Amino acid sequence: MCKYIHYGEKHFNKNKFDEIKNLYFVKPLGGFWASRLNCENGWKSWCESTNFNLDKYNENNCFKFKLKENAKVLTITKKEQLENLPKQNLPAEYNSLFVALDFEKLAKQYDAMEVLISEDSRLYWDLYGWDCDSILILNKEIVEEV
Repeated sequence: MCKYIHYGEKHFNKNKFDEIKNLYFVKPLGGFWASRLNCENGWKSWCESTNFNLDKYNENNCFKFKLKENAKVLTITKKEQLENLPKQNLPAEYNSLFVALDFEKLAKQYDAMEVLISEDSRLYWDLYGWDCDSILILNKEIVEEV
């Protein structure tokens, strides 16, 4: 089972978890973000390579966790997987820019959504804003700190 790391907090606080809401974008409002522990293309690597908020996202301000065994995780490793997933109804001018998944519908089927953009570089452009391999926790009940 994979272990994950979240930067920016020292512990998981269920009370800070905001429910998923569509934002007419490639990312939703709410949820909880992390990357696989020791991931070459994870959040830590991205922050270091872009010099982004290194004072906030570092080894002194993070925690590790795993998912409960019964967690339903949608793992996306290639562009073609996006085709059959529910989409938000966007104005026509946005449809060719990026894929806006319907996160509210996905949250009813899955507990988490993991996107491994390093497996297919086309995912980077279709989900522009998912800058690295990451997992979006849709259900706060599946997180177990380790």
